[in-house]
Amino acid sequence: MKNFGIACPDFFREEIRNDYLVPAAMKRAWACQLDLLKELLRVCDKYNLKCWADYGTLLGAVRHKGYIPWDDDIDMVMLREDYDKLVEIADKELKHPYFLQTIYSDKHYNHRHAQLRNSDTAAIPEGDFRRKYNQGIFVDIFILDSYPKAIKYSYRMVRKVKLYRVLLKLAIRLMNLLPDGLYQRWRLDSKVFRKYENVLRKNRLEDTEFVAAISFNFRQKIRDKAWYAETLWVDFEHMKMPVPIGYDRILTLDFGPDYMTPVQAPTLHGGLIFDTEKSYKLLRKELRHGKMK
Repeated sequence: MKNFGIACPDFFREEIRNDYLVPAAMKRAWACQLDLLKELLRVCDKYNLKCWADYGTLLGAVRHKGYIPWDDDIDMVMLREDYDKLVEIADKELKHPYFLQTIYSDKHYNHRHAQLRNSDTAAIPEGDFRRKYNQGIFVDIFILDSYPKAIKYSYRMVRKVKLYRVLLKLAIRLMNLLPDGLYQRWRLDSKVFRKYENVLRKNRLEDTEFVAAISFNFRQKIRDKAWYAETLWVDFEHMKMPVPIGYDRILTLDFGPDYMTPVQAPTLHGGLIFDTEKSYKLLRKELRHGKMK
């Protein structure tokens, strides 16, 4: 069994946290995600890039000093400029099995944010095993884009963003109908996505007081950029996690003023089939042929 650099055998045993049973299989997936996080933090430290825990991972870091017991992933967030730098250096800096998955690096991937994957593992959404994108265990990396202070400019930007989202969906549907050769030659989806990202890049961070996770639908909440002016390092399982100085304001915005009171909720990813011992390619093949044990 892979230990992903975690020397303590107890970590991999099932346990009850907040009256919730965390199975051993989930612990193994957590271990892989923590290893991915270490690699992300290594690269960020080397290139002086900033990243922070976000959403459920931020809540887990503050409230549980680790994972929320019923969570199944790690959410990180970066400012646009640092995110773009990470995408630029990924091929040079990340070695197998680590893979930074974006719409540019994986022709079958169509999310608007990045995922750092371990290609020797599997995290396959139930019923999604026929898709061809890299389906290794992952860490989500979201983007904070500058948000215009003036209402008229913010309205224009949001209108353009919504337009390009519609165009991107249409491009993806069209590309999925084409054979691989034509798909690779045209890549209409990535061309539309570049224009979409260029709209988001037009607002400079120094010219605004606000940022927003515009690239992901459920978190279009505007945040004060001062909340990210400094980084705190807090306990998270057996390591340290970077969190923004304004974590209390962010968590209150996302979860309400009683965020320190645990409320069990389903993960946003739904059912994922995890395997830390098999690659997604092997597991996907077994699922297609009904050979999964």
